[in-house]
Amino acid sequence: MSELTTLFAQYGVEPFLEATSLLVALLDKHSNLLSWNPAFESLKQTCSDKTSLKSFLSSPSASLYDQLLSTALEQRIRTKGELQFAGETHNDRFVCLFIPMPGQRILLIGEPLAPASELEAVMEELQSTKRILSVKETELQAVIAQADEVSHTDALTFLPNRRQIIGDLQREVIFSDRYGTPLTVSMLDVDHFKPINDTYGHTTGDEVLRRLASELRDHIRYPDTIGRYGGDEFLIVLSHSTLKAAIQQAERLCRHLRSLRIKSGEWELTATVSIGIAQYRIRKEDWLALLNRADAALYEAKNKGRDQWMVSE
Repeated sequence: MSELTTLFAQYGVEPFLEATSLLVALLDKHSNLLSWNPAFESLKQTCSDKTSLKSFLSSPSASLYDQLLSTALEQRIRTKGELQFAGETHNDRFVCLFIPMPGQRILLIGEPLAPASELEAVMEELQSTKRILSVKETELQAVIAQADEVSHTDALTFLPNRRQIIGDLQREVIFSDRYGTPLTVSMLDVDHFKPINDTYGHTTGDEVLRRLASELRDHIRYPDTIGRYGGDEFLIVLSHSTLKAAIQQAERLCRHLRSLRIKSGEWELTATVSIGIAQYRIRKEDWLALLNRADAALYEAKNKGRDQWMVSE
């Protein structure tokens, strides 16, 4: 390989000869091998008695080889073609580049072509990897969706939590300001909830909240939304609704919950709610002012005896 090493050393790339899997060989004008790299040596070992590169080729490739070599030598231009090297233990195809060199010599560089079976195996592996990645992406999206839902859901009642219901209200306020559509909110508070906790325990208190949340959710119309505002308070956002619709809903909810019986262990309990209602003053207040008015109406309902609704003026 000394001649090749000397040639490549001129360009500072002699380590390339040792490391590359490409066939690199230096030929004379008669196609005799003058020097070659280790990759070519592994090919030559199967045909150690051969000294002409042409003798390594299969019959169909021999004539093409003659054309490529002749053109490179006579016209002093680079030529390229696909050649098949045939030996005792191999039958490999290479894309070969013929580069004319000084002294009527040719530098041959051959890049191996993967057999069809190898390409099929690679494609199958890529398809398998693609399927695995697709499944993993689906699983990841499911985890993200679940995490997003958990972050917006109250763990006890499974209603939207405070952050979510306030976000819903803020979006409805923006919509109402833009299009002038009516918007009303109802603030609900469980009557005498502290005595329930004190008398029957927090486990029973939690059961009461879960049952009330379920009943409230199932007895409001779509697209109204209800969320746990905090503690024993709930907030209903009635989009596209006037006071009249909110009052009718409040009457219906109070009547339904008044007749409800909640079983918890050996006890059967009743629970009522007080409700404060406020209609949004379009472009004259913000969402927080609306909530404050609903809360004030709720406070008034509780002061007047509970189990009733009041409207903010």
